[in-house]
Amino acid sequence: MGIIKLNGGGEWMNESLTNRQIAFIIFGIVVGYGVLGLPKNVTENAGTGGWFSLLMATGITIIFTYMITYLGYVHEHKTIYEYSNMLVGKYITFIFMLIYIIYYFMLFTMIIRMASEAIKLTVLIKTPVWALCSLFLSVVYYAVIKRLEVIGRICEIYGLIIIIGYIVIHLAVSTQGKLINLKPFFVVEDIQSYLKATLVTIFPFLGIEILTIISFDKKKNNKRIFKYTALMVGFIGILYILIVESCISVMGVDGIVHYKDALFATIRRVDIKSLEFLERIDGIFLIIWIMGMFCTASIEAYGSIFLMSKWFKNIHFNLLAFIVILLSFIVCHIPKTVNDVEKIMDYLSYGTLVAAGFIPATLFLITKVKKYDKKTK
Repeated sequence: MGIIKLNGGGEWMNESLTNRQIAFIIFGIVVGYGVLGLPKNVTENAGTGGWFSLLMATGITIIFTYMITYLGYVHEHKTIYEYSNMLVGKYITFIFMLIYIIYYFMLFTMIIRMASEAIKLTVLIKTPVWALCSLFLSVVYYAVIKRLEVIGRICEIYGLIIIIGYIVIHLAVSTQGKLINLKPFFVVEDIQSYLKATLVTIFPFLGIEILTIISFDKKKNNKRIFKYTALMVGFIGILYILIVESCISVMGVDGIVHYKDALFATIRRVDIKSLEFLERIDGIFLIIWIMGMFCTASIEAYGSIFLMSKWFKNIHFNLLAFIVILLSFIVCHIPKTVNDVEKIMDYLSYGTLVAAGFIPATLFLITKVKKYDKKTK
């Protein structure tokens, strides 16, 4: 088990996790908000060949996952704050950290708002959004102050429930679909469209940048960590394909493109009378989806607060977390409508190309050029 220690100046030191916890942290942050609009985005851009675009996106994500894992493994006991200072200097690191802090803060804030709106529209119609946001943020705050190891354990437990739930639900949904809706499986003439669609289908995979704030310990995280992280991303890709294909089989390409929340719309259409407890699976799905949103919001909130704690070392972590959560409550009510929130999420999805792609790739190349991997052996 990872233990949080204090150094002489009272500063919190970096925490480490087991290989399995790191893998489930990836699952917890990646499989969250983006899954609702996944079928629409994939189908709109690649049609019934969306499975191929998802495979391509999975492969690209695995490459970037390897880079970020490599940075943590080579720079042992360091997070991006420490090894970025070492590689590019404090001024560029300041810009990098500012990007990550704003990015994580806005992501978890908007996700809380979206989750609250979804809960209000589906089960708690008379409950005001501000009350749901308050409840969500209170639980996130409690998880954050318990630190990364506890969040990792939560992701392990919730992750297993979410995985089992999604697989059971979408296999059940598939039984209600039609094979004809999935055809043609692949059209050679559309290969260019499939490749272009990869740029869109890669967004639901983003979240892997959370690995930059996890401190690796080679006693705990041996070389098998590369296998754990790559296999988890590969599994997420397969799960996404199952989700998209099951939705297409029920609604067809022409039906899916008319729904922003195509996944939820598909599940609400399905009634499985032969399975009593699954006759209305939309309620079960909503519970599992909320669990996923909680994992995503908790990890992103921790990421923002953790990086801020590197700057504000004289402020206790719990107090800093309270200030950030309070600020999040204020900011999440600034957008007036759900459409405004969705526009912000769209902008943030493009920003993740910097957080998950450009910055880690730059630090990876510098690490290779300066041969830090040779020095640490």
